[in-house]
Amino acid sequence: MGCFSSKSKSNLESTKPVEIQKSNIVAPLTEIQPSKPIERNPNKHKNPNTESLLIKEKSVQEAKTAEIITREKTTKEYEQISTSLSAHFLFNSLSSESIASVIEEIKLYNMGPKEIVFTQGSPGMNFYIISQGRCEVIVNSKTKKLMSKGEQFGELALLHDSPRTATVVTVEKTALWVLSREAFSSAIQSINNRKYEENKQFIANIPTFNNFSSSQKDILLSMIATHEFNDGQKIVTEGDPGNVLYFIKKGTVVCTKSGQEIRKLSPGDFFGEQALLYNTQRTATVTAIGKVTLLSLGRDDLTVALGSHLQQIIYRNSQRIAIEKSKVLKVLTKSQVEGIIDTMEIACYKAGQIVVGRGSQKSKKVYFVLKGTLRFGSKTQGLYTCIGDDDTQKNSSEAWEDNWIADVDSDIAILEKDDLEQVIGGHLGKIASQNEVLSVLRRVQLLRSLPIQKLENLVCALKIYEYKDGQIIFKEGDIGDAFYIVKEGQVEIFKGDVSIRIITRHDFFGDRSIIQNENRTATVVSRGKAVCWSLSKKDFLSMIDEGIRKQLTKRIELQNDQCQISDLIAVKLLGRGMFGNVLLTYNIQTKVYYALKTVQRNKITAFDIYDNLLLERKILLQVDHPLIIKLVKTFKDEFRVYFLMEFVQGIDLFDALRELGLLNNESARFYIACLMLIFEHLHERSIIYRDLKPENIMIDPEGYPKLIDFGTSKILKQRTFTMVGTPHYMAPEIIKGTGYTLAADIWSIGIMLYEFVCGCVPFGENEEETFKIYSNILERNLKYPNYMSSTRCKPIIEKLLDPNPVMRGTIESLKEHSWLNGVSWDALLGKQLKPPYVPKADNFTSTLQKAIRVNRSLADIVQHYEMEENFNDAGKSANKIPPSNWDDEF
Repeated sequence: MGCFSSKSKSNLESTKPVEIQKSNIVAPLTEIQPSKPIERNPNKHKNPNTESLLIKEKSVQEAKTAEIITREKTTKEYEQISTSLSAHFLFNSLSSESIASVIEEIKLYNMGPKEIVFTQGSPGMNFYIISQGRCEVIVNSKTKKLMSKGEQFGELALLHDSPRTATVVTVEKTALWVLSREAFSSAIQSINNRKYEENKQFIANIPTFNNFSSSQKDILLSMIATHEFNDGQKIVTEGDPGNVLYFIKKGTVVCTKSGQEIRKLSPGDFFGEQALLYNTQRTATVTAIGKVTLLSLGRDDLTVALGSHLQQIIYRNSQRIAIEKSKVLKVLTKSQVEGIIDTMEIACYKAGQIVVGRGSQKSKKVYFVLKGTLRFGSKTQGLYTCIGDDDTQKNSSEAWEDNWIADVDSDIAILEKDDLEQVIGGHLGKIASQNEVLSVLRRVQLLRSLPIQKLENLVCALKIYEYKDGQIIFKEGDIGDAFYIVKEGQVEIFKGDVSIRIITRHDFFGDRSIIQNENRTATVVSRGKAVCWSLSKKDFLSMIDEGIRKQLTKRIELQNDQCQISDLIAVKLLGRGMFGNVLLTYNIQTKVYYALKTVQRNKITAFDIYDNLLLERKILLQVDHPLIIKLVKTFKDEFRVYFLMEFVQGIDLFDALRELGLLNNESARFYIACLMLIFEHLHERSIIYRDLKPENIMIDPEGYPKLIDFGTSKILKQRTFTMVGTPHYMAPEIIKGTGYTLAADIWSIGIMLYEFVCGCVPFGENEEETFKIYSNILERNLKYPNYMSSTRCKPIIEKLLDPNPVMRGTIESLKEHSWLNGVSWDALLGKQLKPPYVPKADNFTSTLQKAIRVNRSLADIVQHYEMEENFNDAGKSANKIPPSNWDDEF
């Protein structure tokens, strides 16, 4: 819902020429080059489809004169409709159950001759199949073709309400099978939600999967297949190879061994777990009693998705859980945890075997129970517990006074103390303390964008100070020369003689002083005994380079929550959006440029976008990343709400790519690695972006990409179904309407990478009709031009563009892909690498001086641009009442 940059899509001043700099990380290009420069498509992609986000009220109707018949469909009619649907790309991937549900929603419309089905330019609402009769297709008052029995039209309406491209009129008495978008969406969502919940129940009932991560369970969910068996049909046969796990959804099965019945299984039961894990032979025959529906997971599918060592995955998951449950080890970083898991040995013990012998030194090894139970006298340790972790941290010299014995068959992971210290880089107690501080530093808004290596260096530079009750740590007006974190106790903050707040364990204060040359704005006093970690300004500045210092200074400017709308003057219009305008503004107090997005209240009411604005604000406040646009604060008045945003000079990536031409391997890798960092930050917060494309990425004056425009973003709690995105970049699961997750963003990254090295998008590059673009995406006929600039990225392109969302991987796993080997993620985050391209920054001095001379109020200028728009929909809001206090947060 807006662009906050020095270049937008309309009403802009001309952009100055750009300067292309050769990157110091770009290797010489030795791969195939085009015989002549490739002309990228000069047209920017259309605005995203935002069906279900915006206009919620529809007064338009189609086929107004039709007689709607409500009756059961005959078998012949059902087959006719089914055959027609199966030939269409929107339906041919749906399950038979989904097709049946859709057909149930289809209605019969009877119309007379020369009656209008719909008119060109009107919003699409329904999909039609001609049952009897004929229809005429008219475009711009000219007949284009006639359609007869069995032909379909209007399918794009099932996805969103884009305008009809033609008028359709009946030629004679005509019967139409009609499916509305609402009915289609409801049917598909209902079926898929039910199947999703059934599959989740399947996974939840299998003990083997109890310790799988949520992402691993998502992979399992995508691999589940449904099977139906008739009475007496054998499902598995004793002695056959076993590689499939079955879960009973409906019906009953009987298990027999050597012809003798062993037991019967009913819905909710499962069989074949050992076969899934160990690929063993079937130990019994399983036969259907009556009609049976089963869900299944195949070992081969899981091998493709999770790797060839399923048992190792189960062990690693158990090790992670055990480490998380340990009070001592849970403070280790993710990389430290993975490192010690790699060094552990796993041993299997029979019931009664000694695991840890009497007299063994307690601090030499740590034991993790992955399966079974260990007994020490009358004491027992069960699943996911640790033995020896506390003693290892204390470096205890004591010995075990008795044996630890396996109560039952048990699997134990064993970690040597020396291996532990080698992996984590020192004694466990010291490293645990450093990690504790590191976790606090990562919460400090000023420091959270620093590379992890820089933060680790800061931890080493911290000093510990103890303060007595009532002792002054620093006074208001003192020179700011240090930053503090409370390790133990409390401190109190005073402004003059007034107490502002109490700071407790792991809170921090004095952070602005390490960058800004500011005197202290408050007095800090110890309450009781307090212990603080302290980082001096001198030590901090010695550890960061000038680039990071500039970056941090910029972040401080963007934390100016004292800014008032009266402090701003309008410099120029940056761009127009559907709901308001974006202006370049200048803070006359701090001398800083900002972008100000204005959204008119009458449009908010007309289009009912209250929730959308609140969500956009919530998302923008959550994100804080050097490669993502920053929200400073929001305002409101009687006529509008405002978003005060970071101003990003430069040009968008779409225009930059037209200057660069085809990207070589290293340049493409630079931009994709930046996108990985951006979407890692978003996806960690369960934020799905949904409209990634070059137009929504600015190249800033340092040559680094910055993601803008969060108007279509959403915080995911579960799968979502909303049809949102720009067609060429949309994932197939969005188009199908079967529900999608964060993996839809990963597909868009794949489209971007293909575009970088091939000069075009892979699906529907030359198509203008939206449904043809969607058809190309669902067909996924992925081909590469012979002139593509880099072939080394083909494997990751094909992974990113896998039609199965879970097979694309996560951002975390993709960062480990071989194509991204050698990327210095910390250096990239710190903007320490020279980019392939740097735009020249615009100079707004003369424009600013003119604005100051004219001295028009910001409100007048905002109103002037709104009047230019000639908004004709204001009447829509005349009888609408805004929700009470909806804008309290602004």
